[in-house]
Amino acid sequence: MIDQLEILIKMQKLDTIIGEKNVLTKRLPQQLNSMKKSLKDADENVSTTTQELEENQKKQKLKELDINANKEKIAKYQNQLLTIETNKEYKALNSEINHLEKNNSTIDDEILNFMEAEAELKEKLDAEKKVQKQASDELTTNKKRLEQEILEVEKEIKDLKEKRNKLAKDIPLKLFRRYAVLIKNRNRKALVSAENNACSGCGYKIRPQVAIDIKKGESVVYCESCGRILVSQL
Repeated sequence: MIDQLEILIKMQKLDTIIGEKNVLTKRLPQQLNSMKKSLKDADENVSTTTQELEENQKKQKLKELDINANKEKIAKYQNQLLTIETNKEYKALNSEINHLEKNNSTIDDEILNFMEAEAELKEKLDAEKKVQKQASDELTTNKKRLEQEILEVEKEIKDLKEKRNKLAKDIPLKLFRRYAVLIKNRNRKALVSAENNACSGCGYKIRPQVAIDIKKGESVVYCESCGRILVSQL
């Protein structure tokens, strides 16, 4: 039985390492995915701001076209003023010229607003491109390393499981099955030490006779509360 306990202790040590490696199999992909997401978000921000900037510039050009069209009309009407004979026609045409000039003044103000917004968008775009480059550089620098680490950890877990399963062949199948259930359901802690006359897994107080049996190591002793295998020392 002592040999079986020694085997179980070795298996538990391997499973503890496997548990630590399993954490890495989640953490490493999360790190990689986080970098990919950061780059994706940065790309989307740059794309959105670029579209806003292009739209702004298109609107400015349309406003400039409106001003030029109004200027052409003003020049045309001013030439017509020289040939008009009646006072009524003169006032009507002159009123239209004033209206077009006021319209151009309003459009000028709108263009200025667009130009201010354009300057802000360019500044925003420059900042977002810097973030984009940082995200791209970070992913480029770490992608291969993290992918390699993920592969290495997966291989290490496979090797550790093979070692554990090889050890398991030297204990009764029933005992191994119970051990496996504990590993699965007890946070990968099938074996725990008895410390200060209590189960270090759940804190349940160990009866004196049970404590003696644990020290003897002549049988597999289970915690009366959590069901874990109790040993003197791991």
